[in-house]
Amino acid sequence: MKPEYKPLKELNDKTLKYKTKGFTMKGALFDSDIEKYAEALERNGEYELSNAIISAVPPQHASKPNEYSIIINARAQISPLTTDATALGPQYQAFATIPRDPFSTELVDVLGVVIYVTAPKAIFRSQGIEDFVHFIYDRSFTVSLWNDVLRTHEETLNSWPDSFNVVGVLALTGRSYKGFTLSSTMSIRIITNPEGEKADALRAWATNHQNILTDHRSKLAEIHSSTTTTPVTKIEEINRKRASNTWQEERFNLRVTLPTASAENLRLYLGCSKCGRRTNETIDTTFRCTFCNVQSAKSEPRPILKVDAVDDSGSMALTFFAKEVEYLVGIPCTEMWKLKENDNDEVLAEKMFSLRQKNVNIEIGPTLALSTSRVLNWTVRS
Repeated sequence: MKPEYKPLKELNDKTLKYKTKGFTMKGALFDSDIEKYAEALERNGEYELSNAIISAVPPQHASKPNEYSIIINARAQISPLTTDATALGPQYQAFATIPRDPFSTELVDVLGVVIYVTAPKAIFRSQGIEDFVHFIYDRSFTVSLWNDVLRTHEETLNSWPDSFNVVGVLALTGRSYKGFTLSSTMSIRIITNPEGEKADALRAWATNHQNILTDHRSKLAEIHSSTTTTPVTKIEEINRKRASNTWQEERFNLRVTLPTASAENLRLYLGCSKCGRRTNETIDTTFRCTFCNVQSAKSEPRPILKVDAVDDSGSMALTFFAKEVEYLVGIPCTEMWKLKENDNDEVLAEKMFSLRQKNVNIEIGPTLALSTSRVLNWTVRS
C-alpha cells in the first residue's frame, strides 16, 4: 500500500498517534546511517519522505516542550523534489536579519571576522549531563560550538587566535545560552577561506581596522581572564555606557550606599527553587516546573528588593533577588516570608535602617536583553 502524503501541519493524534506543535520536526540518523545518508540528504534540499518513524523526543534532550523527531532508517523512502541544493553555495545572512528566537529550527550561514576564541568550558545541565563549549566572537555575534562538533574542529579553532581571520560558518541555529548565541548543529561547516565579494569586502575592512579589532580582542581577553581584578567603577561611567560598546560578559564593581532600602520596597512571592519563576503552588510543595523542566522543583519564598544605588558620581536603580536580598538584609528568605505574612515589619524595618548606613560592594553586569534585543539594562551579579 502506497504511503499517504501528509504535510506536517496536518499531523495529529488520528493520523500518526502523535500531536505536533508548529510546522517543523527534527530528523535523526544513527550510527553508520549518518555517513550513508550524507549524499542522499543535502541541506536546503526538498524531499518527499515516507515510512519514517515519528517519536517523542525525551524531555532531557528536547529543546522545547512536546517536541517530536523523525527517525530515518532503511525502511524510509526518500525522493528529492529539487536538484542540487548546494549549487547556490553559502547563503550568508547579516546578523541583524537573523531572528533571535532560540526555538527557531531555521539554519543560518554567517560570515564574520574571528576576534577571540575562548578555551573549552564545561557546562552542567540540570539533568546532570556535562557539555563542553567553545565561544567564537565576531564584532556582531557569538558562535558556540558544542561537544563532538567542538572536538572535530578543535585544530582549526586553535589556529585562529594569531590573526583576524574571515571565516564562514554554515548551518547554525539560535540558542538561548547566555541570552542568544548562534549554536553549532550536526550539519555545521566551517569555511576557513571563504570566497566571494562579501568575504573580500570583509577582509578589506578587517585590514583597515586592525586597531578596532585589537581593542575588542584585548577587552574580551580581559573579561575571560580569571586572574583579572575588576577595579571599582563609578556610576557616572556606567550611565554613559551604551549597548554598542558593552559586551554581554562584562562585569563592573560598584561601591555604593542604598538610601532607599525599606520594608515597603521589599516584595515576596512563591517561586521555583531552580529558576525562580512564579508558581501558584503552596509553600514547600514539590512540583514539576514547566519553565525550567525540573521534575522535583520546590515552591519557596523569593524576595525582591528594588532600591537606588548611590555613589559620589550619581545614582542608578537596582533590583536584588533571592540570595542577594538574604545577604543584604541578614534574614533567611523563609523568615522574611513569615514576617510579611504576619504583618511584622518592625524587624525588617530595623534591618533596612542598618542597611542604609552601610557601604556595599556590588558586582553588576548587563541583562540578557543585551544579546537578545540589543537593549542595555543592568542586573546585580554578586
